[in-house]
Amino acid sequence: MNVFPEQKPHSLLEMEEKERWIRAKYEQKLFLAPLPCRDLPLGQQLLRATAEEDLRTVILLLAHGSREEVNETCGEGDRRTSLHLACRKGNVVLVQLLIWYGVDVMARDFHGNTALAYAKQAVTPEVRELLLQYGCPDEQFVLMATPNLSRKNNRNNNSNAGGGGLMPTLI
Repeated sequence: MNVFPEQKPHSLLEMEEKERWIRAKYEQKLFLAPLPCRDLPLGQQLLRATAEEDLRTVILLLAHGSREEVNETCGEGDRRTSLHLACRKGNVVLVQLLIWYGVDVMARDFHGNTALAYAKQAVTPEVRELLLQYGCPDEQFVLMATPNLSRKNNRNNNSNAGGGGLMPTLI
């Protein structure tokens, strides 16, 4: 007897058999297609697939992934999530999928930008509305890099042509 048949169990099977099949499908994820790459962590694959707007791969990775993997960042010096990347592309479908699979809409990149800042830059009203609907903060900060505060050579640090040492953050 095949414990986990490829087809959905019919109504005449015992309740215990149906429960085993449901656990295999939804908890153990036994019926999902295999991951496209095993050399790279799932979260990093998701970041790459999102950046490439590869919808099919994103869906597969989300189905396999955990909440932690969905919220993987590009790195400590960056901290953008797949949501930031999808918003920068203005891709409302990817944004909706990521939200449904538990991405943190409050996450901030290294400069303090939420995904909404990226959506505003992409000029995509549907993405902005979706983020606001799910509670992404709409802050009107002018986000800047911190000034160079080194005390060793103040003369050089303060000699930027009227810029005061501040550089705008590029997204």
